[in-house]
Amino acid sequence: MNLMYHVGVLVILIAALVGLYIYRRWLENHDDHYIHLHNDAHDTGIINTQTSMAKRLDTIDKLKNAGLAAVILYALAIAAMAVYIGWTTNPQS
Repeated sequence: MNLMYHVGVLVILIAALVGLYIYRRWLENHDDHYIHLHNDAHDTGIINTQTSMAKRLDTIDKLKNAGLAAVILYALAIAAMAVYIGWTTNPQS
């Protein structure tokens, strides 16, 4: 078993997860933070934009949470493989 391959994949997953965190933060900073409750034609467009942005943020949150769980589980699996390799390796060779 080559652990360096798995560590490389883990680093790529962590980089993707950091990218998701940065993308979500960027979306959140470019969102309209005011609630528009008027019945104007202009406000309906803003309300629709806010609704689609909220759905996008919810999707990013779900991906972020799933990615975090995957990274943690994969890191634990790599650690378990390293312990197993260390346990079964003949120390005299």
